[in-house]
Amino acid sequence: MCPWGKKSIGISKDFSLLKRKQFFSEIEDKNAFHIIYFDAFGARVRPELWTEAIFKKMYDALKMEGVLVTYSAKGSVRRAMQAVGFTVERLPGPPGKREMLRGTKHSRCEAE
Repeated sequence: MCPWGKKSIGISKDFSLLKRKQFFSEIEDKNAFHIIYFDAFGARVRPELWTEAIFKKMYDALKMEGVLVTYSAKGSVRRAMQAVGFTVERLPGPPGKREMLRGTKHSRCEAE
């Protein structure tokens, strides 16, 4: 079990997990993470979590070549991710989901 607010390094020597309980409005990390798994309630239930402003916070928090993955594959989510700079790919989803999205942070020059 990974405690809140502490890095867990027991997963492997090359992988640590940081589980935080925090409002998105409080996120101020810059270039800090390699991957973000975004599993918020869907856009229909919690639309305020699926905006360009939220995806911008996650984009800024990722290191260059960092990846954001989400089970959502809605067009509005994909467009919000692209608007803040992610290169977005549709991937086959897990059982029960047809598709999911993966966004990668590239330098602005590479993305254009």
